[in-house]
Amino acid sequence: MKKMHYLIWLSVLVLASCARGTAPNIIEVKETGEKKIVVNDTSLSKKLTFGEVNLRNLGDGLEAQVIIQNATQRDVSFEYRFIWYDASGFEVSSLTAWIPSTLGGMEGRGFKSVSPSNHAVNFKLMIRKPHPITDRSQ
Repeated sequence: MKKMHYLIWLSVLVLASCARGTAPNIIEVKETGEKKIVVNDTSLSKKLTFGEVNLRNLGDGLEAQVIIQNATQRDVSFEYRFIWYDASGFEVSSLTAWIPSTLGGMEGRGFKSVSPSNHAVNFKLMIRKPHPITDRSQ
């Protein structure tokens, strides 16, 4: 009975740790220049870090570039997406898909997005581990 109790708790711990690692890491950038990083996946944050953020006014919207740096010697695959918000905090992006990418060992690269409208002033860049594509046609 004691062994069964131990196995149940072990299963709960494994499931909890798996569930915690599924949420993306996020950098949120406000029009004031304030940056906020939310780490939901600590194993991913040890491999990939957010670096310099640049914003450029295009007249009819904004262009954002965020440097993502691979802190390991190995290639790291991940998915990312940008979400844009207006000054009131309402989302102005249309539904955006996760975009797959890979960074080589110790590589840093800029990831860009253009706001979908001139009302966008804030954005979030989200990164997560790759998710397999599931066939839902059955």
